[in-house]
Amino acid sequence: MPPAAPPVATQARAESLEDIGADWIIVAVRPSGRGEWEPVMPYDQWRVLQGMRDDGALALTQRRDPAGTVLLAKLKVD
Repeated sequence: MPPAAPPVATQARAESLEDIGADWIIVAVRPSGRGEWEPVMPYDQWRVLQGMRDDGALALTQRRDPAGTVLLAKLKVD
């Protein structure tokens, strides 16, 4: 599970991998707060995002939101 979420006020959703940059952006939701993540981008891009996570290219965190739980991502900068 990702670490505790930083204070993030964004409601922006990544419609594609190109939307992910240096700022936090929503990449998936869990409306009930539990269960599987529902990506906000096409599934093929979601699979690429998971590979980027596994390679350490992304920072991920989650937070509670009125819509449920959201997963946020941003590119890691060295």
